[in-house]
Amino acid sequence: MESVLDSILPTFTIVLIGWLMAKLRLFRQIGVDGVAQYVFGVAVPLLLFRYTANATIPAEIPWGFLLSYYLGALAAFVIGMLVAGGVFHNGLSHQGVFGGAASYSNTVLLGIPVVGGILGDEALVPLFVLIGVHGLIMVPLIVTVISIGRRQGGTIGKVAQETVGELIHNPFIVALVAGGLYGLYAPPLPGPIDNVIATLADTAGPCALFALGGVLAQYPVTGGIKEAFAVSFVKLVLHPAIVWVLATQIFAVQESWVWVAVLLAAMPAGINVFVLAHRYEVASGGIGMSVVLSTALALATLAGVIQLIP
Repeated sequence: MESVLDSILPTFTIVLIGWLMAKLRLFRQIGVDGVAQYVFGVAVPLLLFRYTANATIPAEIPWGFLLSYYLGALAAFVIGMLVAGGVFHNGLSHQGVFGGAASYSNTVLLGIPVVGGILGDEALVPLFVLIGVHGLIMVPLIVTVISIGRRQGGTIGKVAQETVGELIHNPFIVALVAGGLYGLYAPPLPGPIDNVIATLADTAGPCALFALGGVLAQYPVTGGIKEAFAVSFVKLVLHPAIVWVLATQIFAVQESWVWVAVLLAAMPAGINVFVLAHRYEVASGGIGMSVVLSTALALATLAGVIQLIP
């Protein structure tokens, strides 16, 4: 429990600082937008590039383990979309970001310290196997749905062309692909260059959280609260439950790896979903509230999951 609390409290503190600075007009909104632009265009892409460039591909791919997690994530994504569309009557772009918030786990800021702290260092290998392809799977999925929603009304060919164009020009996608190719075909990053990239990449988390607080200051405290509770339920309860069923009843994953997947699925919504929502100007207030609320509620739901671990 202490490792969960130690990981979540700093997250809330940085969001609160951003919210107060913007609310008290100590930090102008144009500055918040500038921080968000830096996060989207520089810090997060460098973080993704560095991670994929340095990622180690296992000799034998654990397909059952990967399928348990990512089929579960896909199911949570679809459920999130259905809730956003069927219950709250949102359009396809909104459904895409809500589906993302219901399925995209906070893998780095919370996933690594919490899973490592609870399960120990032996959990880091399967954890990094999951995280290594997390962005490559989830980011294109979210961006594709958003892009299709934004282009609705055109011909199928036109929508497909513009969606592919959006993916090609998305800094997250470019960084993931470039990092993967670099890791496969190029030598390790030279020390000085890697240090510069690492320094900038390390700012992605705190800057994104600060920007989240600043953006939330534009909305009423209760804005999007119903949607945020719905997203949080799918993310914190249904997502890990589906992953557990897949890992234990369908693919028979080894027990120690099962709990790595379940704990990662039980993480709150990742900050990158908010960054995408803000970048495409799609429900950023509601998604921001979902990130904050799911992070708060995760303290209780993670405690429940921990009790189930043998």
